[in-house]
Amino acid sequence: MTDDALDPEPRSALQRASDGRPGAGAGVSFLDPRFWRAEAGAHAAPGLAAPGYLVIGICIVASVLGVLNNMRGGPYWDWGLSAQALAEGRWYALVSHMFAHAGPMHLFMNSTFLLGVGPVVMMRFGVGPSGWLRFAGLFLVSGLMGAAFYLALHLTGVVPMVGASGAICGLWGAASRIGPEGDIVPIRSAQVWEQVKAFAKMNVILFGILFVLVRMSGGVGGLAWEAHLGGFLFGLFAIPWIAPRRTPDPVFD
Repeated sequence: MTDDALDPEPRSALQRASDGRPGAGAGVSFLDPRFWRAEAGAHAAPGLAAPGYLVIGICIVASVLGVLNNMRGGPYWDWGLSAQALAEGRWYALVSHMFAHAGPMHLFMNSTFLLGVGPVVMMRFGVGPSGWLRFAGLFLVSGLMGAAFYLALHLTGVVPMVGASGAICGLWGAASRIGPEGDIVPIRSAQVWEQVKAFAKMNVILFGILFVLVRMSGGVGGLAWEAHLGGFLFGLFAIPWIAPRRTPDPVFD
């Protein structure tokens, strides 16, 4: 008898992982790749992670290009998003900021999160061409919604925002509504409420840590929580329209 059989009611993928019961050992969170590998099976797991690895690859290339541009005397933050950037005509920053990062640690943190939550969404979308298109659409539009929230609260801002966090939070919002059988659970459900609380807690903690570090270093900037919120809300509300009508069958390599 598995641990899942002891549950009084069906558990979502995120819930089983958070409880340490995804079939991969106690204490495994849904941010841990061991979770979705156990959920999907060893053969299907590589396809689930592939979109995330592609995004990380693009982010690495963007970081290298930023360093090279800086070495030539150009600005490293040219791809960052701000009201000033748009005023100067750098509209490409609406997309490019999602792939630029503040440094190796920033990229590592976002990559870890992406490889945890991205495959959960892909389990619902499927690993075929349609699944990839749905993933790309959710990722990019979540990032744009995060950018819109950020710009709305920084109408005259000059500090550039960089990072894929807004887009990744959109994936988190979408994953929050994926039920135990791939169904989309209601907004007003215990499952969604647990993930909303986890999202809020994470942002409060990160905001506090970055606030202290930035002030101690005498720098500027901090956590773009507005982008996180915009992306998360989009994923949360848009997933019923983005996900296919039926749960895709597993695709094996």
